[in-house]
Amino acid sequence: MGIYLSTPKTEKFSEDGESDNLRYGLSSMQGWRATMEDAHAAYTDLDESTSFFGVYDGHGGKVVAKFCAKFLHQQMLKSEAYLAGDIGTSLQESFLRMDEMMRGQRGWRELSILGDKINKFTE
Repeated sequence: MGIYLSTPKTEKFSEDGESDNLRYGLSSMQGWRATMEDAHAAYTDLDESTSFFGVYDGHGGKVVAKFCAKFLHQQMLKSEAYLAGDIGTSLQESFLRMDEMMRGQRGWRELSILGDKINKFTE
C-alpha cells in the first residue's frame, strides 16, 4: 500500500465560520494518500482589521503542516512589519521564523507532541 491507497478516500471534512463582516467555508479530502497530510487555519478576527486563512500542504508529512497551522498566524501578530502595516514582509519574516522555531528545542518538542496526537487518530 505504501503512501498511496488503492482507491481514494472521498469523504470530505467541511467547516464554516463567520464574524460580523465575513463568512467562510472550507473543505478537505484525503484522496489517494494513505493519511491526510494537509492542515488549515481560519481566523476571521486575527485583530480588529485583519482576517487570516492558511492552507498548509503536508508534502508527505502532516506534522509540519499542523505546526504551521498552529503558529504561523501568531508569528505574524508579533512581527514589527505587521505592526507597521507591511503584510508581505510580515509573511516572509513569519515563514522564516517558523523554520527557526522548528529547529529549536521547543519546536522539536511541539512537533513531537503534534506527531503523537496525529498518530493516535490514525492508528
